[in-house]
Amino acid sequence: MSWFSKIKSLFSSASEIEEEAQNDVEQAFLNVCTDAGLGSKILDQTNGVELFKAWYEGDGSEQDILESIPCFMESHPVVNAKFTRFFKR
Repeated sequence: MSWFSKIKSLFSSASEIEEEAQNDVEQAFLNVCTDAGLGSKILDQTNGVELFKAWYEGDGSEQDILESIPCFMESHPVVNAKFTRFFKR
């Protein structure tokens, strides 16, 4: 294996781990929204999943995500307008 291949494998491994963590956050966010009764139509209209993944900096647990939703809503007025009836402050 060449040195270039070794270096390339190091970077691809790190990006795969980061991508897996993002997918875990996305799935946990979807679970929290589904449990609250929030459907995919509103998530699609607001681009909520992508906005949340870009905004969120936590451990990725469903409890932490649930606790962070009010701050997320404050940061995104369009999301706030659509999510308000599902997540009481």
